[in-house]
Amino acid sequence: MDALPHADELTAALSGLAAWWLSPGPSRDAAVAVVSGSTGWPFPHAAEAVRRAFSPYTPRTIAGIVRAGGGPGPRPGYLLAILAGRVPAVAANAVIRSLAARVPVVLKPSSAEPEFARLLVASVRAVAPVIAPRVALLDLPSSDPRLAQAVRDAPACLAYGSDASVAAVVALRPGLPTLVGAHRESFVLAFADALRDGSAARRLATAVADDVAIYDQSGCLSPHYALVELGGLPPHAFAALLRDEMARAALRVLPAPPSIAEVAGVRMFVEECRALGGLVLPGPAGIPPAVVLLPPGAPARPGPGLRVVQVLPFEGEPDPDALLPRLAGRVQGVAVAGDRSRAHPRAAAAFAAHPAHRPCRACAPGRLQRPPASWPENGVVIERALSGFRP
Repeated sequence: MDALPHADELTAALSGLAAWWLSPGPSRDAAVAVVSGSTGWPFPHAAEAVRRAFSPYTPRTIAGIVRAGGGPGPRPGYLLAILAGRVPAVAANAVIRSLAARVPVVLKPSSAEPEFARLLVASVRAVAPVIAPRVALLDLPSSDPRLAQAVRDAPACLAYGSDASVAAVVALRPGLPTLVGAHRESFVLAFADALRDGSAARRLATAVADDVAIYDQSGCLSPHYALVELGGLPPHAFAALLRDEMARAALRVLPAPPSIAEVAGVRMFVEECRALGGLVLPGPAGIPPAVVLLPPGAPARPGPGLRVVQVLPFEGEPDPDALLPRLAGRVQGVAVAGDRSRAHPRAAAAFAAHPAHRPCRACAPGRLQRPPASWPENGVVIERALSGFRP
């Protein structure tokens, strides 16, 4: 691949690409319609997912990332980005942040949703031709032996996916630069003053429901659990509010129709929760969605997604090691709720005491799914990491 253009030209090209995806029109809307069909999300949901992929990338923000990514240091010849899941931001981030580091990028589309990566590469050719030679597509099925060879040959690799798939990529690249994005999840940490009365608790429930609704809880920043301190509104009352607000959110961000297998999995999950003493609050039209209130002290269970949230009460200081044992080393984001002067120091103390649950991103509820452009996804700022890799 050829060398990238200078900073101003690169900033203009990336800004034009983001602007195209953010501007409704016949071509952009046709692309969103394809994403809708591929993900199963209704058109408004797919359009919002695409908007969130590019909305952090204002011209000013892109200029700052390009400046940061252009610092001194060696560069790999190109980055092979192996995508996973349905969230468009994964592909958009890989392209924009890799190019900001002056590293060309090759996208391997997600097997779960391959269309957006294809559309993104096509849009680069159409609206940002100056960077088109630096963005390519490796459109091969996972079983194709050419993919394994491409993984071995790539100077740098960014691999998303299940633990098993990421481990397989790493095994093919001993000693080579590899950024990994294995399975991670997010949760809410709500202190009692965020639940001091019904109005405050409803505002919190609305914010949490918004974070749950987008992507149907399939992103790494989707909250699956809410740790709720005793001393404010009772947990069962908050769980009911959250169930109501999730029902309202489903009208704003329409879900993809779940498959029979997915519905069966959710129903099995909630029945198991009932058997363990949990309170299950279904949506108005049945399950999913659902809110499950677990007994005090009970640890969270592996959640099924599809807008199912587990509420876990706690007393005293939060103990994520006990309540969320399977998230050790897997926390992407935490939404901290409560009076900022008290809640944030308490949250910081909890993460210091339980470092395996320290998040890559901490924010207010309702902001989990709106990360800034250059956030430390999986603990890594992509453009900074690439600028330090050896060729």
